[in-house]
Amino acid sequence: MNLNMLKAFITAAEAGCLSKAAEKLFISQPALTQQIKQLENHFSVQLIERSNRGVSLTEAGVILNDYAARIVALYKELESKIDGLRASVSGNLVVGATSVVGGYAVPCSIFIFKEKYPEANIKLKVGNRSQVISDLKENAIDVAVIEGEKPRGAFKIDEIATDEMVVITPNKKPWQGRTSIRLDEFLRQPLIMREKGSGTWQVIEKCLSAAGIDKDMLNIVMELSNVDSIKASVEAGHGISIMSRLALKKELHNRSLLALKLEKVNILQKIYLAYKHEKVQTKVAKAFINFMHMPSRGFC
Repeated sequence: MNLNMLKAFITAAEAGCLSKAAEKLFISQPALTQQIKQLENHFSVQLIERSNRGVSLTEAGVILNDYAARIVALYKELESKIDGLRASVSGNLVVGATSVVGGYAVPCSIFIFKEKYPEANIKLKVGNRSQVISDLKENAIDVAVIEGEKPRGAFKIDEIATDEMVVITPNKKPWQGRTSIRLDEFLRQPLIMREKGSGTWQVIEKCLSAAGIDKDMLNIVMELSNVDSIKASVEAGHGISIMSRLALKKELHNRSLLALKLEKVNILQKIYLAYKHEKVQTKVAKAFINFMHMPSRGFC
């Protein structure tokens, strides 16, 4: 059990509908259901009841919702008091990030960090996986945020988040109204994918291989290195793709793209923080690393 689970439960209780709550939390409904199930397993009691009108809280759910609200409020108060005690943090820090997390998540984290520490000067350098790891080795960056496979090297490496990968389609027939796609149907579709060697492709290939799907079975019609180009091509109806949910928040909100679950295949992507101990001795570096481990890091 963690603070994010409690926040998710509070949101579900307020919305009275798991799909609406999941939309507010920018996660999939199955992911929200899993978090509630983990809470129920933790307390060994049913917390919600489902009906045609949505979800309602059981007696235990009402109690948890009350305490969860107080816990979240206390945590915010704790953060506020700690922030008030912190020493002034200033100086320069160069953060490297791979394309998806660097383009769609880390910028918001830096913005929030700058609000907490306005005297800090943060530079973000976005590149492909090999470039970011090379920059970290060559001391061209201080800290790296990397999605995909766990990076290798003489670094301190921390897993800080997990991102869901989904099949994206245009919001038009025959995809409208659907929440999933069969594996055999997926294999027949023209695919627009990231270039081989990217962190995203490595994760997809590994998960499909675990499901018995060789890359040669995929109907790949185009490989693009730019995430926005992939989204534009899918939206135009040239094919479908697999993409990080982090990169789709605007399109899902605007309903220009749909996110479907690939049946019988669970594709999850880890996000790591990597750095060299000798490169993060400054206050600003230590503060940023601590901040990126917190739920309040605020990925976009």
